[in-house]
Amino acid sequence: MILSRRTLLAGLAASGASIPAFAQSAPEPQLVPIELVEDTLALPSAVTLGHKHGDVIMIEYFDYNCPWCKKSAAELPQLLKAEPDLTYVLVNFAVLGIPSVTATKAALAYLQVHGPDAYLPLHLALFKLKGAVDGARVMKEAERLGGDPKRLEEAGNSERTTQWMKDTLKLGDSLGFTATPSFLVATESYVGGMTLAQKREAIARARG
Repeated sequence: MILSRRTLLAGLAASGASIPAFAQSAPEPQLVPIELVEDTLALPSAVTLGHKHGDVIMIEYFDYNCPWCKKSAAELPQLLKAEPDLTYVLVNFAVLGIPSVTATKAALAYLQVHGPDAYLPLHLALFKLKGAVDGARVMKEAERLGGDPKRLEEAGNSERTTQWMKDTLKLGDSLGFTATPSFLVATESYVGGMTLAQKREAIARARG
């Protein structure tokens, strides 16, 4: 989804533009500084899936209210199965309005309380929801998965969570990510939705 973005957080949020048709061709890869990839991997809010030390690292910046991120999430288990040597990293990038901001706060609270190994079931569950996803809906799903409401609320309202979100937004801006989802594959960025086949092509490209 293409963004029309204003400054986010502290009550300010971006507004999403109209949804384009899903791209038939993959976004054009752009070379990015290795330092920005390393900074992304160092984000405490980043969730690592798949191979812990894969031969290729693919990073997805996503928003829980992005329709193409929903498609990406639905195909994620298949991608991880097809690419056992891939390290896949999820980065919450709340840019599509206030519901996304509150959803990300709750999701990051779950990450802090339950750890990265427990995050994928929540991630997939949230993308199966119909309609707008906000903090209340994330909390409901988190509790269904065994989350403690009091601990989740405390973590979500913490300064640490706010700082995690600010750091991610700053880094996403530095990478020039103007759409969700956006991807980093090795040291190349792809801004916009990618099919499963297009992702695998990008991974193969990174392997040379």
